[in-house]
This record gives sequence, C-alpha cells and structure tokens, in this order.
Amino acid sequence: MDLKQILRSLYASAWVGWQVESNWTEPFVFIGLQIIRPLASTLLFPLLYIVGMNFTGTPVDSTYLTYVFVGTAFLTPYIFAAETGGTIVSQDRERYGVMKSIYITTSSLPTYFFGRFLAIAAISLVSTVFSFILSYLFIVHILGYSLLLTPTSIPNILAALIAIYVGSVAIFYLLPSINFLTNKLQWSLTYYFLGLLYLLGDILFPVESLSPWAAPLKYVLPINQALNSVRASFGLDIEANLTYAFLISSLWVTLSLAVFGGAVRRARAKGLLDKIGWW
Repeated sequence: MDLKQILRSLYASAWVGWQVESNWTEPFVFIGLQIIRPLASTLLFPLLYIVGMNFTGTPVDSTYLTYVFVGTAFLTPYIFAAETGGTIVSQDRERYGVMKSIYITTSSLPTYFFGRFLAIAAISLVSTVFSFILSYLFIVHILGYSLLLTPTSIPNILAALIAIYVGSVAIFYLLPSINFLTNKLQWSLTYYFLGLLYLLGDILFPVESLSPWAAPLKYVLPINQALNSVRASFGLDIEANLTYAFLISSLWVTLSLAVFGGAVRRARAKGLLDKIGWW
C-alpha cells in the first residue's frame, strides 16, 4: 500500500472516528460528554484534597495541590485512549459488524485503529485545554487557592504533551489486543486499566510513596515521566526527564503494535474477528 493510499485510509478512519465520538447531531450532548466530563474528572481529586484538609483543619499544601491538579488535567488523553481503545473492538465487531470487512480491505487494522486514534486525540486535546483552563480559574479565582504554575518553557510543555500522546497510542493498541480474544472485558477493561494508572502512574502521588520497591515503575510505565515532565515545565521542583519520557513511550508503542499484530493473527486463526455473543 503506497503512501497516498495510507493517508486516504487514515483520513477515512479518522472521519469515522469523529462521527462516532463527536455525536455531531446533538451538539450539547457532545459538549457535555467531551468537555464537562473531563472538567469534572480534573476537579474531582483536587477538590477532595481541599475538602479533606479543611475538614481536618490542616492548611492546604499548594505544592501538592498543584501536583494533583496537573496530574489529573493531563491524564485526560490517557482516559480518552483507554475508553475508546477498551470498547472499539466490541463496537466494530458486534454492534456495527464491520471488523471483518475492515480486515479484508486493502487497508489494515493498524492503519484503521491509528486513524480512529487521531480522532480521539483531536477531541481529547480540546478537552484537556478547556478543562485545564476552567479548572484553574475555578480553583484560583473562585475558591481562592494557589496553584504554583509558572511555565518555564512553552516548547517543553508542548513536547511533554506530545510524549503523553505517544504513550496514549500504546494504550489504544494494547486494550483492543485483549478484546480481540475475548468479549467478557469489553466494558470493564477500561476501568481496570485506569484504576491501575491512578495507582502507579504518578497522578495523585509519586509511585514510590507506595513502597520503595515500586520506585522503578516510574521508569517503566509510559505515563510517569511524561506527567512529571509537564509538571517540571510548569515550574514544579520534580525529577523528570523529557527525553526518557519520549523513549519509554516509544518503546511501549513498539511493544503494543507487536502485541496488537499477534492478537489479530490469533483472532483470525480462531475465527474471532466476526464472532458475536458471550464467549
């Protein structure tokens, strides 16, 4: 398949993804799902921290509040990748019945899935920016708490955001790889995975806070260094390596593509690309 055909396939699958994800016939529903919902998830844990400190009469630590705020705000791309990646197989195979047809076209499932990822990446970028700005205004100007955000380098912020999206690609290929081989996890896999990220991904606390034995995970998982690079770019005094964030995220993409290819081959061999029902 030549470059022109690949680009045409990417455009077509991205357009399909936009149609599926945007719900353009109901714009207010779309705004509610794609902007208000991420805004709520961004505010949830910072507000829980503020309420908890006020309830115990303990001063709010602005440094930790900023840590949590940035972590939850820039978790949004991973959430979008996990939500769509965790359900795309069940939708296309069982609800729409097109998975087998896509497989036998001149395009390929990896190309189709990447086009679908581009659609949610665009939507999640808008959601991330809006939820970040609105949450900041709410916490600082309405609630009156300080967020220690002093951008040190706009290019570094953008580069760290790109690293986040590279890691999101890995998630978007890994979760469907599981669902190709079973349909019993189609609705729960996303939440299992996101729960694991909240626990180990340096979102609410450094992973080494769990145990010294867990400290190496911040150099293994694709999310930790990327989020910490964003925090460092906003002026937080935290260990971060932007180059390593790109490296580990790229390695996870390579691994996820290999796993995805193996899962597709096994699903084809077992006749699972068009199998429906509970199995």
